[in-house]
Amino acid sequence: MSDRQVQLDVAKPLGPLTWPMGLTFLRLLLLPVFLWLLLADVPYRDAPAPSHRHLAIAIFAIMAITDKLDGYLARKLNQASKLGAMLDPVADKLLVAASLVLLSFESIAGPGYAIPIPVVITVYAKDVVLTTGAIALLITTGRVSIVPRLAGKLSMVIQSALVLATLLAADLKSAGVGFLHHLLAGLQWVTVGIAVMATVDYVIQGWRQFQSRHSSSVLRPSENPD
Repeated sequence: MSDRQVQLDVAKPLGPLTWPMGLTFLRLLLLPVFLWLLLADVPYRDAPAPSHRHLAIAIFAIMAITDKLDGYLARKLNQASKLGAMLDPVADKLLVAASLVLLSFESIAGPGYAIPIPVVITVYAKDVVLTTGAIALLITTGRVSIVPRLAGKLSMVIQSALVLATLLAADLKSAGVGFLHHLLAGLQWVTVGIAVMATVDYVIQGWRQFQSRHSSSVLRPSENPD
């Protein structure tokens, strides 16, 4: 969902608070509310669970809209900042990753609609590889640039679509959508495939950054023989 470049330098400040960053903080504040609404629908013993699903879907929609809005305002008002660029993808990943985990339980997703564990593991593996690589680059070179890539953007969009389709599964079934299970299965396979592609792409980009900066550090002393 995020389309802003993240570039970190250990020696530079992250910048002031802005309106776009405020929307990012709003998403972070709404995240526990959204997760609570999902968990509140889990039956307790024999007591029927209250229905908070539609409210959870509304919160999810608000978070998705504010994600697009803060990016638009950052460009329109020229208020892009390092802190905002760093927190924006963090908010997105927390929302989607936490949703995927919760919706892997049938008690939350609904019987027959739970997201398979291999899908969740693949998504988490991508984020672990990206985070580990970014930290390694920051430690070894003092700087890391995470540029949004097509595969990464598609991966986040498909993951969000999978979460939304799973949340709406009961309503879609009631509406008589006959291809519901095929839709969910298709989204799950596409989620895995694009997550793998995004992981490979980010590994290649990270390796190129390392080689470029390593080569620069090796060549720099030769420019000043004294």
